[in-house]
Order: sequence, then C-alpha cells, then structure tokens
Amino acid sequence: MALEETEISERFVVSLDSYQGPFDALLSMLAQRKMELSQISLALITEDFLRYVSTLDMIEDADQISSFIDVASILVEAKSASLLPHEEAQEPLEQSLEALRERDLLFARLLQYRAFKEAGEDFRQRLAANSGSFPHPGYMDGAIAAMLPELAWSVRPEDLARIAASAIANAPLSQVRVDQLHVPMVSLRQEATVVRERLQAAGPQADVTFASLIEDVQERLVVVARFFSLLAFFKQGLIQFKQAGPFESLHIRWAGQEDGQEAEDAAFGGISQEDFA
Repeated sequence: MALEETEISERFVVSLDSYQGPFDALLSMLAQRKMELSQISLALITEDFLRYVSTLDMIEDADQISSFIDVASILVEAKSASLLPHEEAQEPLEQSLEALRERDLLFARLLQYRAFKEAGEDFRQRLAANSGSFPHPGYMDGAIAAMLPELAWSVRPEDLARIAASAIANAPLSQVRVDQLHVPMVSLRQEATVVRERLQAAGPQADVTFASLIEDVQERLVVVARFFSLLAFFKQGLIQFKQAGPFESLHIRWAGQEDGQEAEDAAFGGISQEDFA
C-alpha cells in the first residue's frame, strides 16, 4: 500500500486558507509541528478529496482511497480529542497532559505513515532500476555437449543388489552408549546377601569390621551397596555396631533371630534397585 500512498500524496492537492499544496507536504508540516492541527479544516480537506476521488477508478485505485481514509481517520480522531470540551471538574494540568498525549500520538502515527511511504518509494526505485533485468536460462553449446563421452553403463541390477548385500553384511556393529542410562549396575539384594552371610558365619558373639566386609571389593559402587545394606539391616534391628570415634574401625555384629532370607525380605521389602540407581 505504500506505493499508492506516495502516489496519492503527490497528486492530491488541498486548498485551505492556512495552507495550499500537496497533501503529503501538509502531513510533513504537522509531523514536524510547523502547523497546529487546529489551524486546518478537515471538512474542507475531505471535500477536496471527494472531488479528487471522482476522477479515480474505484476498482484500480481502491488502495489509494483506503490509504487516505486511514490517514484522515487519524487526523479526525486527534483533532476531535483536542476540540471536545472537558469536564469543569478536571484540573488544567490534567487537561494539558491529555492534550500532549493526544498530540504525541498523532505525531507518532504520522511518522509511521511517513516511514511506510518512504519504504514504498525505495521499493519503487529499486524495482524501476532493475526492471530491465531478466534471468538467463542455463544453456550448453552443441559443440561442447558433443565432446562429453557417453555413459558406459556396465553394471547390471543383479550386481547392484550383490554390492548392497555385501555392504550391509560387512557394516560395523552399532555401538550403543549406556553411560547416560541411570540403571543400577550393582544388585543391592545380592550385596546384602553377601553381608548377611558373612555376619552370620562369624557368629552372634563375633564382631566383623566393615573393612573386612569390603576387602574383596574393587568398585566403589559395590562398597556403597554393602554399606547401604548395613543401614537397612540396622533399621530393622538385625545388626549392632560400635565405633570408638570418628574415622575409626566400624565393628558390626549380627543380632537378628530370623532366617536369613526372611531377614533380607524384612530389611529390603520397601526398597527397589531403582531407588539405588
């Protein structure tokens, strides 16, 4: 629509007591605050435009007409807001601020109109500057095309199928990463069984140190699993332990009376391996 706005601004001329000239120049003066909105008669501008519209094609020039209506509505809205009487109860300062806001809104819209108009003019100039350009289709000279060797197709469909089958059969195995999966790498129930059997084998009166329970362990996760099993047994009252002080040896004694499997079920009944992952 910006192209049509430029055209109508240049062709439409208004004739007022306070101003005579192109409509575009009038908008520029209002935007630059060189003329007050109260000095112009919007009714006369509308009458001039109606006479101008009568010379236009209502179908081909519909965009031009709608663009003027858009700008004129902005002017009418701003001018009516400044001319309507305010209630006497309002203070003069509030009236002044409201008038300033309405005026600034008008100027902002006029500047926006000018920006779109200038952008449309820039598009028009670019299109005009490149109007003589046209795409060049691809073309190969016949003499050069004759120099290309003909395709020697010597592979049969059966050969392609055999090559594809060989490539698929000899493809390297896919390596699936599992380091990002949070799955238990140690069986908590299995490590609890080891701890229980060793404590029961030592007898009810013998102390077993935690160091001896993990002396055969190579992985840290197994150490954690066996210590976690001690906590579960202690919660059920199945073991007793003593420690002389911080970082001293931890001595554990089996104190449960239940059968080994029943003791594990009692200690780990509400615990799953997923909780330990």
